[in-house]
Amino acid sequence: MKKNGFKRLLLSYLPIFFFVALALILLSAISASELTKKETIRANQVFAEHVMQMIDHTMRTIDQQIIKEIQTNEKITQFYAKYYTGNSTMTLYDVSYKLRELIASTPMIDSIYLVRQSDYTVLSNTLMAPMEEFGDREFIRNALQQELSFKWTDARAYKEFDDQIRSSEVVTLVKNVPLLGGKQGIIVVNVQTSAIQNLIKDMTESNVNFIQLTDRHGQPIVDSKSGGKMLSEVTSDYTGWRIQSGLLNDNPPLFIASYSSFWLALNLLMIGIGIVWIVYVTRRNYQPIESIVARIDSYAAQRSSSLSGLSGQDEFRFIETALDDLVERTMTFQKLREEDLIFRKRNFFKELIEGTRPVSSDQFETEMRLYGLQEDIGILAIAVVEIDKYAEYCSRYNQRDQYLLKFALSSVVTEISQNEGIRVWMEWTSNAQLSVMVHLPDDADTTALASQMFDKVKQWVNQHLAFTVTVGIGAIIDRIDEVPGSHEEALEALQYKSSLGGNRVIEHGDVSDKSQGEVYKHLHLMRSMGQKFRLGDKEWKLEQEQLFRELVDGFFTRDDVFAILHYLIYHMQREVMELPVELQDIWTNEALPRLSEALERLDTISELEQEFTVVLTEAFDRLENLRTARTHHPLMLRVKEYLNEHYANPELSLTYLSDEFELNAKYLSQMFKEEFGVNFLDYLGNVRIQQAKRLLLESGESIQEIGVQVGYPNVRSFMRVFKKLTGVTPGEYRKKE
Repeated sequence: MKKNGFKRLLLSYLPIFFFVALALILLSAISASELTKKETIRANQVFAEHVMQMIDHTMRTIDQQIIKEIQTNEKITQFYAKYYTGNSTMTLYDVSYKLRELIASTPMIDSIYLVRQSDYTVLSNTLMAPMEEFGDREFIRNALQQELSFKWTDARAYKEFDDQIRSSEVVTLVKNVPLLGGKQGIIVVNVQTSAIQNLIKDMTESNVNFIQLTDRHGQPIVDSKSGGKMLSEVTSDYTGWRIQSGLLNDNPPLFIASYSSFWLALNLLMIGIGIVWIVYVTRRNYQPIESIVARIDSYAAQRSSSLSGLSGQDEFRFIETALDDLVERTMTFQKLREEDLIFRKRNFFKELIEGTRPVSSDQFETEMRLYGLQEDIGILAIAVVEIDKYAEYCSRYNQRDQYLLKFALSSVVTEISQNEGIRVWMEWTSNAQLSVMVHLPDDADTTALASQMFDKVKQWVNQHLAFTVTVGIGAIIDRIDEVPGSHEEALEALQYKSSLGGNRVIEHGDVSDKSQGEVYKHLHLMRSMGQKFRLGDKEWKLEQEQLFRELVDGFFTRDDVFAILHYLIYHMQREVMELPVELQDIWTNEALPRLSEALERLDTISELEQEFTVVLTEAFDRLENLRTARTHHPLMLRVKEYLNEHYANPELSLTYLSDEFELNAKYLSQMFKEEFGVNFLDYLGNVRIQQAKRLLLESGESIQEIGVQVGYPNVRSFMRVFKKLTGVTPGEYRKKE
């Protein structure tokens, strides 16, 4: 192979080295001095302007944030109200909490306080006191007596308490409330001058520049260094502050005036030495290149590689092509191997816990050795960590943040297990569930140890993350073929999260011996609740409380609880559909979507009860308001009350009511149906049967006597209506209950 590379290197570098060195010597002596000086001044000016822009931007942001709060925060408006008596503790708490929130979200802010001019009361993020007891009262008096003509004050001393030993050096923003006029009071925002100094500190640590920030009266706010020559000065149109910047006197010269003949001769000598050195080094360093090219050429000839056709070309091109080919092959192989190993590990874990693949102890140890995990089986516990309220979790965080939080959760499980001397293997088996195989020590209380470990995981999540987790733990096992059963027990334990509540560790042994309620026991209660909701009877709330109380006492799984509540929504849907269209729209467009969303978002019975109560109460109040707005609403209430009082009258009918209320019977029936979503006869029958059911349980009278008491002189008619509405005869109902 020709040594083209050696010649090219030598003939390329020598001329470049010579001409560049000579040009640098000549040009630097002529232009370096003036150019460096101008560039230094210009750079210093840009630097000063940049610092001032940064300070203005920061202070404007605080100013705009305070204006926004004055204009939009109703709690602050209430605090400044003219006839505010000060008895709303929650309003004061909300305002104080908002001030702390502003300080926390804006690190530049040192303190904020509000002054109400009507009674000269001061409220800060830490206290509420009269102005005369406040440490900054002199400034408040001046701010209230004279209208400030600037946005930020000069540097001043600030003390919040009289007994405070040291005062803070601050600049202050004063805002009138309201913004135009300011007769109600002021808002005072203090920013420490040390915070401004820290803001620009990183820009002045080069030990070359100095910068000084002064207020409108020339008093220093920030003075990073001194003893330098000022090169630039910038004044802010916003704050009126001034920045002076320049170079320190103790720095070495920043430009060269000229070269002496001695240095010129020395530079020429160095150029000569450099030429000799380049020739020597080029020759010496080319020897490894020759060796590499020879080895690649020999390998390409043996393997019939595509590189063999390039042996007559330039050696650098030949090496570059060979390295590119090698790197590409290596990266492709490594990437395929890593992806295959990750997929194989996850797939093996899923097959193992689901039991879809029989795995022997030897196979398990072989796979563990491949993944770098614990090989022996020992004592195992299978646990499932589930993110609570996963729908809310997904809506709160974007996809990237979800992955980061899940990674943090996995890392915490690993770290805590290592601290406890436990080895774990975990994989995300679903979007919300992390399945964990826990290898427990042989000489420990294994059940308690696993529970304690995951309890620490739960506590860490509560302290550091904005969501909670619930952990289900299966039975302790010592055989690999028992893994699927333990995993199934862990999932089953999580099913009881709805009854027990989330954010806890649930062991399968704690729930396996508890009896479960009957799912279909509550159907009658749900029907009654739906009817009373439709009829405008406020007792539906009592029946809802009873339903959720029975769900808690019944110790139902999550699937059973959701099935019952889905049926409740379905039955109430049927009842509401009997109402007029405008009343149906309230349920269809407002209540129904919110109830369905609550079932997807919430996990526990207590959370569901709270959300159902809020949604149904709002819908019920809307229905009542629309009903009340109708002209015939009072009349229909009188008709309904009359039926509730005179249900025992066997002569009660539409004709009877039309004579009683002097209305057309057909019109009366139509208005009753529109008002309550049920026709007259069905409502009357339901009232009579409800009273009959009470008498059957509370009295020993015969069925015929009870029928007469509720308005059915004919016992056959009574039995027919009773069975139609309840599904059983009066006698069967009495025996059943």
